Amino acid sequence: MEQLRMIRNDKKIPDAPDWSGLVCRTFTGSEQDIEAWLDIVQYGLTEKREDKAFFRECMYSHGELEYDKFFIVECGGVPAATLAVICDYEKKQGYIHMVGCKPEFRGLGIGNKLAIQAVITYMSAGMESAYLTTDDFRIPAIKSYLKAGFVPDIINEEHKQRWENVLKNMGGTP
Repeated sequence: MEQLRMIRNDKKIPDAPDWSGLVCRTFTGSEQDIEAWLDIVQYGLTEKREDKAFFRECMYSHGELEYDKFFIVECGGVPAATLAVICDYEKKQGYIHMVGCKPEFRGLGIGNKLAIQAVITYMSAGMESAYLTTDDFRIPAIKSYLKAGFVPDIINEEHKQRWENVLKNMGGTP
């Protein structure tokens, strides 16, 4: 099933998130960071623990990967979550890619902070808008994206119905 899309065209730059108790750092490209990323995304973004070939295929297939726009969040020194912003400088549009968090770190507000960090990152790079894709069942992630100013992108009648169901299940209105 095709993923749902969300967009953000709001020009307001949010305040920087409070990373107290956490470290949000940029990806280094090291073997250690690739392994940390693979450890994180195996929980909800892939079916199993993938390999470095998957990393290369996934992270280099959407345009230039700029390490200063690719984040690893650590909690107590342990890699906990990740997010990448890929910028299309011709279209002036960001793409929020591979947002994931290990199960033991969910519910700590890391997703909210990462979504805000993504907005700050793409706007600081001169992008005028951004989009992301998500799945109907990723309700906590969708809530984080909504808080960061992303809105459903209704691209067809099927997506309209799916968004209505998602928002209804969240207690909102379409």
